[in-house]
Amino acid sequence: MSNMVAQMSSGSEAEARAMTMDEKKRKRMLSNRESARRSRMKKQKLLENLVTEVASLKVEIQKNSDRYQVLMQKTVVLDSENEFLKAQKMELAQYLRNLELMEINLMQPGSFSDQIVDFKEHHVESWQCHGSSQPAIMASAGMFIS
Repeated sequence: MSNMVAQMSSGSEAEARAMTMDEKKRKRMLSNRESARRSRMKKQKLLENLVTEVASLKVEIQKNSDRYQVLMQKTVVLDSENEFLKAQKMELAQYLRNLELMEINLMQPGSFSDQIVDFKEHHVESWQCHGSSQPAIMASAGMFIS
């Protein structure tokens, strides 16, 4: 009988161990499933965040591209204006050199400057032919109609 009790108790212990092993295995499986679910959810959230970030970056790239185009157009205009101003500067510098040369030539003795007449003394109005000593010639509209 004691043998039988021993067998029963060893059988019960084996069953109890098997049940505890099954219970542990079941708990581990549930835990693994829950962990996998959390991992999938985390991965899904990360993917959604990345998709949102990509969309945001695309919008920013488009804005920057538009700004770049505007700036490039302004650069072309400014380059053109700059080239025009450089050419104008060169023309004005040449004009100034010519004036300076004329001044130097006019300041030399025996140059044309000795022969220049003061225009203020001999100033003639546009309606005067040879100065104020000559009478003005008047005409009426009737003189020319025949």
